[in-house]
Parts: sequence; structure tokens; C-alpha cells
Amino acid sequence: MSRRVDLVAIVALALSLAACSSAPEYPAPKLPAQWFSSSQSESVTPEALADWWRAFDDPNLTRLVHRAMQHSHDVELAMLQVTGARAQLRQSRAALLPSIDLPGSASRQRIENDQEVPPGPLQDLGLDDDIRIETWELALQASWELDLFGATRARSRAAGQQLRSAEAEAIAARLAVAANAAQGYIQLRALQNQRALLSESIDLAAQLQRIAGLLFEAGEVTRLDVESAAAEHAALLADLSELDINLAQAALALDTLLAQAPGTSATELAEHGDVPLVSGTIPTGQPLDLLRRRPDLIAEAARLDSAEWQSLAARRDLFPTLAVQAALGRSGMALNDQLSSVSNFTRLGATFGLPIFDFGRRRAAIELADITGESSFVNFRSTLADALEQVEQSLVGVDGQQQRLQALQRMREHYQRSHDLAQTSYRLGEANLQEVLNAQRGLLQARQRQLAGRTALATAQVALYVALGGGWEPATTP
Repeated sequence: MSRRVDLVAIVALALSLAACSSAPEYPAPKLPAQWFSSSQSESVTPEALADWWRAFDDPNLTRLVHRAMQHSHDVELAMLQVTGARAQLRQSRAALLPSIDLPGSASRQRIENDQEVPPGPLQDLGLDDDIRIETWELALQASWELDLFGATRARSRAAGQQLRSAEAEAIAARLAVAANAAQGYIQLRALQNQRALLSESIDLAAQLQRIAGLLFEAGEVTRLDVESAAAEHAALLADLSELDINLAQAALALDTLLAQAPGTSATELAEHGDVPLVSGTIPTGQPLDLLRRRPDLIAEAARLDSAEWQSLAARRDLFPTLAVQAALGRSGMALNDQLSSVSNFTRLGATFGLPIFDFGRRRAAIELADITGESSFVNFRSTLADALEQVEQSLVGVDGQQQRLQALQRMREHYQRSHDLAQTSYRLGEANLQEVLNAQRGLLQARQRQLAGRTALATAQVALYVALGGGWEPATTP
């Protein structure tokens, strides 16, 4: 009868452990087959978008992006996280192997003896007064906890996924730095070109103010016209001062991003250049490509995998444990410098443990691990939804800004022809100088709006590259 009870208990324990041997599984994410805002459907490899900043065909932009990724403090912090994750992985893998150390011990004990030693062999040991006992031991000791049910291996794999997540986060930091450097450069170039156009507008306003003064002296205009022309000229000078402040701040912000001395960007980029644009079509691929290309999604997926392995490890902690120990050493003992002995010894042992009752500690650990896994799954779905939204918005932004820039270019062409006609009419005596200057002012305003449209398109192109995960460099995770 007792054997039957023991058998039933063993079967019940086996069934209980088997029920807890697997971690929860999460469904694969559902993605649309193609982008809603784009008709492109071809797949794009990560390598195709790794150096997306080169598509702008601007050597200064490429140089700044490379410098930012090499010297940015954010990238340095992310790389430190990678180093820490590698150390954790080595630590978890070391738990699978035996540990060998060289422990040693020594002791001296003194006992006061106030009793007379009876006649016999003990009198020769000098035990009449104090008794001194000295012992020492030195051994080469090895211990190994066998991973019978895979709890340690599961934690090692969880650490490997944490390393993969840290590496993806480092790539995300590099991508963010590259995007910030590109946007900072675009903004700097836009401000420089805007300042050049504003200087032309100031020169034109000065001419209009001078002409208004001459016409006022001739009695052809009123004092209101003179004051209006002077006010316009003063307002443009005020705009120039504000623009210079913005230009200096943009250059200093770029210096901080590149971790270089203040004033470096203003000096190196003093020569004006156009706002860079991508001339061709930016490849978008399919929504499924985001799972392989966006570093934030890769990081979240790795965290989810790590949480699953941690959940499995928590369940395997319910299984029995077995550890073996072995030692080889030498020990000695001395008694009052009269009696001493030295000997070699070996030890071999094993420790077996079976969790029975721990007040729910292991069950609580399983529940916490499952909650961490569910939270990671929610974070992954949220990050994926944000990624899809960012791509769709960027596609709409690039397409809309391209159409806007084309319309602004046509508007500038019309103003250019109007300006040319005004100059021709002035040479033929059919128009006065005021009409020519007004046409020139309209052309300058059209050029300013075109510059704003070009800047908005360049910024939208950078945002699209970032949303698509451009800048990811595949690497093998150890």
C-alpha cells in the first residue's frame, strides 16, 4: 500500500512539473501586405538603406553624420550598455561550467590548563601549562551545479537576447544621431540661404525707400508712402538680426551634437551651399521589412524573447537540483610544537535538492516573469503600431512636399517671367522703376517660399529614412 502511495505521489509530482515546463507563447504580429500611402511593394535589404545620408549627395552632410556617430555622447552611452550586456551574457554562460578555486584555512587555539597532567605519555607533550592547537588546510576545490532541466541555459539565452536588444538600441542611437545631424545641417543651410535672400530684400527695400524719398520731393507721393517704405526697411533689418541669432544657435547646436568646440561648424560651413535633396525615389519595401530593419522593433522583439526565456527559467526552478563537489588538498595539525602531522586528502560529494514548500516564492517568480513577458509583448505591439504610423505619415509628407515644391517652382518661374517683363518694359520706357522693384520683390518672396518648400521636403525625406529604419547595420550576435 505504501509503494502505491509513493508511486501516486511521484506521478502527481511529474505531472505538476510537466504542466509548468513551458513558457507562454505570443502570437505573431499581423502586418498589412503593402503601404497604404505608397504603391511600392518591392523588398528592400537593410544594406540598401544603411548609408542613407549618401543619397543626398552632399559631402559635408556625409562628413558630419560620420563625425556625429563617432563622437556623440548618446552613442557612447549606448555602447556602454552593449558592453554591460556582453558581461551579463558571459556571467550567465559561466554558470553552466564548473568553478575551481583554491581555498585555504589556518587556525591556532590556545587553552589555559590549570590542572596537573597525570603521569603518563601526555607529560612529554608539555600540557602542564597552556595547550596550543594549530591546524591548516589547503585544497584545490571544484564544484558544479548540473543544469539537468535547463534553467541555467534558459537564463543564458535570455541574456543573449538582452545583448541583442542592447545592440539594436545602440544602432537606434546611431540612427537618431545621424538623423539629428542631417536635420541640423539642413536647418543650417536653410538659414544661410534665407539670410542671403533676406539681404537681397534689404537692399531692395533700401532702394524703394530712396525712390520714395525722391518721389516725395517731386510731389508725386505722400509722406505716408515714405514712412511705409522706411518701416519696411527697418522691419527687414530686425528680421536679419533675429535670423543671425537663429543661425548662430543652429551652428552651436550642431557643435554640441558633434561633440566639438563651439564655433567649429560656423567656421567649417561658412561657405554657403544649397539645401540637399534626394533626387531619386526612396525605396520603401514592404511593411514586413520593418521587423528586420527598424532597430527599435528588433530591440523590442529581443526583449520579448528574453522575457520568454526568463519565464521558462522560472518554471524550471521548480525541478530538482543536483550539484557535485570534489577537492584535493593537504592538511596539517600541531600540538604544542611537540606533536605534528601532515597528510593529503580527497573529498567527493553531491548535493540533491527538491523544492517542496517555499511559501509560494517560486510561483510568484513565475507570475512576475509572465507579467514581464506580457508587458514586453504589449510594448512590442505598441512600437510596431508607432512604426507603421511613422512610415505612413512620412510617405504622405514626402509626397505632399514634393507636390508643394513643384508648385512653388512653377510660381517662381511665373514671378521670374514677370520680373523679366518688367525690366524689358522699363528699358523700353513703358514702366517705371517702382514697378520693376515691385516685380523684383515678388520674385524674392517666391524664392523664399521655394527655399522653405525645399527645406520641408529635405526634412521629410530624412524622417522617411528614419521611419524605414535606415542606418541599421546587421551584425552577428554572439
